[in-house]
Amino acid sequence: MIMSKSYQRRAILGTILVVVLAGALGVPEAYAQSKIGWVDLDRILAEYDEFREAEALFQEDAAVWEADFDSVQEVYFQRLEEYQRQRLLLSDDTRREREQELATMEREVFEVKARLESEAERRKAELTTPILEKIQEVVEQVATDEDYDFILNASQIYMTPQGLQFSPIMYAKKKLDLTDRIFEELQRLK
Repeated sequence: MIMSKSYQRRAILGTILVVVLAGALGVPEAYAQSKIGWVDLDRILAEYDEFREAEALFQEDAAVWEADFDSVQEVYFQRLEEYQRQRLLLSDDTRREREQELATMEREVFEVKARLESEAERRKAELTTPILEKIQEVVEQVATDEDYDFILNASQIYMTPQGLQFSPIMYAKKKLDLTDRIFEELQRLK
């Protein structure tokens, strides 16, 4: 996944801390001299062809994993249904044996699910990490070339327990949006 939530929170808190410390130390020039921009990472990920291609590849793989899981789960449910229909007619020993088999099958279903989820996470990281690193390098290059003090991520990355999302930026002038500039640089890398 893009970045861990703890890393995102640390980055946001670090940015906020720098701004608060500059104000607390009575350095209003820090605000006047700072050059700050923002990037809509959600938009870049939604519109950047290379990332969309990676997502499409991942979805193809995910469809195969889902079909594998569905077939394993279907066999389990068929056996469970068959057992429930025959349960009253079975001897105690046969019933215990079938229940043991079903318990084993149920564990296997959960193991397959865990293995496929792990494989999906690995594959998603394999496909997206190089792209995310490229985007980060471009952001850093634009920041260096154009003398920005801060470039903030304006994506919706924080979710409350109620499911509401908040951006770390509640207001930003449109002229500070560097998203199109990052797209230009990404296109030049092709």
